[in-house]
Amino acid sequence: MNDKVRIMIVEDESIVALDLSMRLQKEGYEVVGIAASSDDAIALFTDQKPDLVLMDINIKGAKDGIETAAALKKIQEVPLIFLTAFSQNEYVNRAKAVNPSAYLVKPFNNDSLHTSIQIAIHNFAVPGKPTEPPPTDATKEEVNKETLLFFNNYFFVKHNYRFNKFSIDELLFAESDNNYIKLVTTNKKIVLRVSLQYLADKFNHPALVRVHRGFIVNIRNIDSFNEEEIIIGAHQIPIGRNYKDDFLKSFRYL
Repeated sequence: MNDKVRIMIVEDESIVALDLSMRLQKEGYEVVGIAASSDDAIALFTDQKPDLVLMDINIKGAKDGIETAAALKKIQEVPLIFLTAFSQNEYVNRAKAVNPSAYLVKPFNNDSLHTSIQIAIHNFAVPGKPTEPPPTDATKEEVNKETLLFFNNYFFVKHNYRFNKFSIDELLFAESDNNYIKLVTTNKKIVLRVSLQYLADKFNHPALVRVHRGFIVNIRNIDSFNEEEIIIGAHQIPIGRNYKDDFLKSFRYL
């Protein structure tokens, strides 16, 4: 699965758009496409469903970037950053009505662009929650002590100042380990300093089911189960007596 944040660019100056695309890819993001007009932006957005949109305010066509942003948000809410060479109140006040995640005045540097993207993703997923301090490694596995974000059937784990994206389909199960939980995906183990209940409340996804006081499983990835345990690959996960009914009922909602 692709674990990069997928970004769509709306910019009608091809040289500027190409430069921005190269900057983003160098920073580790995936650019899903570039649109030069409102109609192109709506079509690209509908087709690609990006994680974030970078929108120039002055673009070709009958609609400018602010009007286009409003149209995109009617299709689906998404973190959106306005890019513009203008900082007059007229533009700023109009832009506010669309509730953008950020407003970057050209020229901007890579650091300000990267920071704006990270904050935009964070605020979109958990509005009003402050960013926690940077993580430190505490075990041989990847340890993350920062915010766990969830939207659009993906979850983001922040590590070394960057949100890393995983699909819910990649998650096999979560296991509680004292003050930590371990997320086991198809190809990685991630340790977070949060409770299992926090994870359950945060995700609130029909495929993620609490089956034991120490386990949440992705029922889409179950290979087999009986009255006492669930098999996911090489992993044997116990089924708690108090969780059996909810576990069986959960298959109705997929």
